[in-house]
Amino acid sequence: MSDHLTRELLEEILSRLPVKSILICRCVSKTWYSLITNPSFIAHHLKKTAARNSGLLFFSYSTRELIWPFKENVRYLLYPDESFPANPIEELDCPFKDIKRFVDIVGSCNGDFCLSYGVYGRHTDGAALWNPSVRKIVNIPCPNVTFTSYGPYIPSLGFGFDSTTDDYKLVRIVYSHFNFGEIRPFVEIYSLRSRGWRKVDNNLKYVITARSTSAFLNGAWHWVANKRFYGPGVCDAIVSFSLGEEAFGEMEVPDCLVKKYQFVDVAVFDGSLLLVASFKLTGEGCFTVWMMKEYGVPGSWTKLFDIPDFKSHLKWIRKLVAFRQSGKVLLAKLFGQLVFYDPKTEEIFDTKIRGNAHSFYLDTFVESLVLLNETDEFTEVEASEDNGTSEILEEVASSSSFD
Repeated sequence: MSDHLTRELLEEILSRLPVKSILICRCVSKTWYSLITNPSFIAHHLKKTAARNSGLLFFSYSTRELIWPFKENVRYLLYPDESFPANPIEELDCPFKDIKRFVDIVGSCNGDFCLSYGVYGRHTDGAALWNPSVRKIVNIPCPNVTFTSYGPYIPSLGFGFDSTTDDYKLVRIVYSHFNFGEIRPFVEIYSLRSRGWRKVDNNLKYVITARSTSAFLNGAWHWVANKRFYGPGVCDAIVSFSLGEEAFGEMEVPDCLVKKYQFVDVAVFDGSLLLVASFKLTGEGCFTVWMMKEYGVPGSWTKLFDIPDFKSHLKWIRKLVAFRQSGKVLLAKLFGQLVFYDPKTEEIFDTKIRGNAHSFYLDTFVESLVLLNETDEFTEVEASEDNGTSEILEEVASSSSFD
């Protein structure tokens, strides 16, 4: 059957299939295997899947055992968008289920997740790229600065896709624990294409807040930063790092947030940058969210909503996990309670899910073939010159539908 199809038509047909069906098609012949694992086909398939919503959410969180060695138990689940937080349809195999270390999601892009792990949950010496759709894990080699070679340090990480070079990159910004804020950090980038780390010269004048979240937007990472480490409060500015130019930049933040809060995180919603601040230095538990309506324009910062301290049922909010299309906000409380909050009605809904407040992660799930042509511990499918094309296509057709 495939002998009567041009390569272009075959590629177009296959690119419309879900990932599971495409993985089956690799077994048809060496020709099909070569086509499907070709980087150009992987990119073509990604464009089609990115254009349509999978209707699925990727949700992750962790809990810690209360006895030695205090193992971190991480769960990765897929939910229908309309039913979350009820009725998960699948629990994905945890790629680091045997590691007795803290595992964190640095970020995700095009269905590819960057996971980090390290000593005592702070020194992120290890990292890997994981695509659950194709069950591929690519270990990232040990960076230049590690706990063993450098001693205690304060790391900040960012992961994203550089469209100018068609490459996935991980950046590490490392401050010495003993000279935190007194000397310039050590900055290095890992490139999936080159499979190695390289140092990046920098003139960074700010200190990125310890354990600061990172947000990827417009081809750049963003972190909350201070002019110096010592002193009360956080958030003097937002520091950005452009993937294409590999250079740092700065953005102003609203005056009302500067040195007023104990915790300030950066996030992205609906293509805009957010600042999420909690716990005022005066002792109030106020939680506030601001949006930069026009990227890079300080005057466009707009307050979205506040949760004042007197609302006792919403005390101790620590992290904004995600915005939902319904307008509700998913929030994590300091002691691990996950709740929905409606800013319009001020109603709260307990999801009944408990975990490490910093570990909660929710995003749209993107099916992709990224990392398919990479090797890892999973067994690769053997290509053959099998002529059983009809049987394969029948199985694919029965489990697939075209747009």
